[in-house]
Amino acid sequence: MVNLSTELLLLGVATLVVYRLLSKPRVPKGELVHIFPYQNILLKELGLRLPPGPPPKPIIGNALDMPKYLEWETYAKYAKQYGEIFYLNVFGTHLVFLNSRRMVHELFERRSSNYSDRTTFPMAVDLMGCGWALTFQGYGEWWRRHRQAMHDKFHPNAVEAYKPIQIKHTRDLLRRLHKAPEDFIKHIRHTAGAIIMEVVAYGINIKSESDPYIHTAEKALNAVGEAAVPGRFLVDMIPWMKYIPEWVPGASFKKQARIWRKYILDMADVPFEHVKTQMSNGTAQPSFTSTHLERLAATNDAPADAEQVIKNTAAVIYGAGYDTTVKTLTTFVLAMVLFPDVQKKVQEELDAVLGGVRLPEFEDMVALPYTMAAYKEAMRWHALLPMGVAHAATQDDVIDGYFIPKGAIVSGNSWLLLREEADFGPDTEKFDPGRFMEPGRRDPGQTGAFGYGRRVCPGRYMAENSLFIAVASILQNFDITPARDSSGKEVMPKYE
Repeated sequence: MVNLSTELLLLGVATLVVYRLLSKPRVPKGELVHIFPYQNILLKELGLRLPPGPPPKPIIGNALDMPKYLEWETYAKYAKQYGEIFYLNVFGTHLVFLNSRRMVHELFERRSSNYSDRTTFPMAVDLMGCGWALTFQGYGEWWRRHRQAMHDKFHPNAVEAYKPIQIKHTRDLLRRLHKAPEDFIKHIRHTAGAIIMEVVAYGINIKSESDPYIHTAEKALNAVGEAAVPGRFLVDMIPWMKYIPEWVPGASFKKQARIWRKYILDMADVPFEHVKTQMSNGTAQPSFTSTHLERLAATNDAPADAEQVIKNTAAVIYGAGYDTTVKTLTTFVLAMVLFPDVQKKVQEELDAVLGGVRLPEFEDMVALPYTMAAYKEAMRWHALLPMGVAHAATQDDVIDGYFIPKGAIVSGNSWLLLREEADFGPDTEKFDPGRFMEPGRRDPGQTGAFGYGRRVCPGRYMAENSLFIAVASILQNFDITPARDSSGKEVMPKYE
């Protein structure tokens, strides 16, 4: 995390000063300069201005204004003070934050050609090895090849083929919950991993909650979640800090990256190599990986890096599908404990439709609107990525008279947008599926829960199917209540 201790601050200041002394700023004719000591003068001459924001300090800019945790809440406070768009400058890195659906739609949707790129993510990509992930790839041909491979498996018609496997593993989840309800998080992880690993990505059967594939994915995805937050690590603001030796005071991020790197690379490499071994032995099960490798073997003019695209995409499928399902279902369980009235309403609807004599099927979705609203509310109430994943401006741009420099890191505050009363009704801190029963309410999946613009998650249709069948099946068969201590007293979970 960004540690603004004296030690780290001195490191940042010292390295930036050295950089400034060794590099002579050049002002290409007709171009805007993005070195922040000069930018305000140039913008004033051109009749432009940067978005509003906290006043920067010399050299470090807004480094002291960057929050250490719960970033989305701090940025929401800035939004109240500065409006729909605000700006931070950290050691010369431009950070732009969008705080309204209008602003997000204008930049990420209508101007998507300029805002579909990614920033460089030195921590995640260069140090941790996340370059294989679609999330961190720059916008271009390499990204399009991965995106197309995923689209072929996850468009609305394609995901129909996965429903039988989703039903199968959800039924298995019910058996595990009945046997050991206290281990519900382990059971959810197992089910999410089994669905993605078996039917989609690799054709590998997940046998137990302690399966090494699940352990590796948990470690890797938690690390990625940390590294994806804009400004969480100072190296993302000062990229050449990645070359600093690990032993230098203030460079603890290098050690952390080294630890995380093994999990991230293993997540992509180990299951892929396992499938290749199975294929050579004639024991591979049908999957995204085996199917594409077979097609590749039968192609004479395939690109040299075609196998790398297959490996990368399979890992993205596994990681994204697993993470979305586990975190949203865990949020849902928490909500049912905190809001028992909602749980009762879902169960009443399930009883009315299913009669208590059969388990839910996908064909019941239309007849279970409140149940569907419940999983949508889980997506809204606790966003998977509260700040999304930052986009990058490909070219200079202007919106509402505000200048956005080329290369700026541009983020939409999904947490804030998913609490917009104009879209979701009053009392948005409360978990209330009933808000989606009213006409005109927006779908969370279209308001940042799955990303924005051309970067929206391609696996969202399968994810929503998994969430629906799990929510309906669990609440039809179980009551979710608080844990109890040794004296039998209810222990209510804490929620931030």
